[in-house]
Amino acid sequence: MRAREARTSPRVVQLAVAAARLALADAGLANWRDAARVGVFLGSSVGPSAYNFDQFGTFLERGVRRIPPDFPAQAHYGVIPSECAIQLGVHGPVMAISSACTSSADAIGLGGAMIRSGVVDVMIVGGAEAPICPMLFAAFDRLRLMPSGFNAVPHLASRPFAADRGGFVLGEGAGVLILEDAHHAISRGGRPIAHLAGYGATCDAESHFSHAADGRDAAAAIRAALGMAGRRAEEIDYVNAHGSATRQNDSFETRVFHEVLGSRAKTVPVSSSKSMHGHLLGASAAVELVATIIGMDEGFVPPTINLYASDPECDLDYVPNQSRALKVSVALSTSFGFGARNAALVVTRVGDDG
Repeated sequence: MRAREARTSPRVVQLAVAAARLALADAGLANWRDAARVGVFLGSSVGPSAYNFDQFGTFLERGVRRIPPDFPAQAHYGVIPSECAIQLGVHGPVMAISSACTSSADAIGLGGAMIRSGVVDVMIVGGAEAPICPMLFAAFDRLRLMPSGFNAVPHLASRPFAADRGGFVLGEGAGVLILEDAHHAISRGGRPIAHLAGYGATCDAESHFSHAADGRDAAAAIRAALGMAGRRAEEIDYVNAHGSATRQNDSFETRVFHEVLGSRAKTVPVSSSKSMHGHLLGASAAVELVATIIGMDEGFVPPTINLYASDPECDLDYVPNQSRALKVSVALSTSFGFGARNAALVVTRVGDDG
């Protein structure tokens, strides 16, 4: 973004635009054949909240004349995809998805549906988040969701699935992927690196802060994604888990994987890349799917770092501490969020689509 635009844009918007530009460059998409057949769906849990809190503080301290006149255009969640559309010349459907920690998984799944329905040829999908500000940090701390036992060694604080886990480490960033109709990609000489094969989403309707202990609806989301993909649970080679490192999530998610994978549960590698990049809230699913696809393309699965103390309730193969060489044909990525939301994405290796 130009300096003047960046000065008046929330950080979350700048991250989204940067990631979108990088994704388009990686896809080799420099110009649109028909800009009306390109869309942008981006997810965010807290959107420009940090920017809004900052502007509210300015208003209280310095008065109304210090509030920028374009504040209303920057203060809403829709500014994230709309700024990307403005910057990139996109004229198709543009939408912000906010569904807590499943936001970018939902944006990706719904973006795929837009292509399958024939509405568009290309979708720019993913999520962005910039939640690191005093108000949001304090709020998550009040919920006792963040660790405090590793303040002197912060790189050790994110410990998904470990017995000594104490909560998630807030992260910020953006993950953007380019979804493209297969015929459109082939006709322009593009090189697809994975196939978005399935998406599933459910809600426990249980609580804002916890999931139903039986994991029934979470498992249903995974099975719905597998059903769309035309795959069986027995075909899953790798799982990129939500793995938030909270006491509740990791044991809950482990039970869900046992339910879905059955007797294979302990032999399927499951890892949490949040251990390395932190919890990006609504953008996590997109960043995790990027990590999954890169690993699939290059022949490895990412690790769960800081996993030294085992928890009897977390008894799967979490790829501890080091990445692992592995050919993955079918990968599952899971996300769980406030409001007892569940989302799952299934991606397959190009050429292994069944």
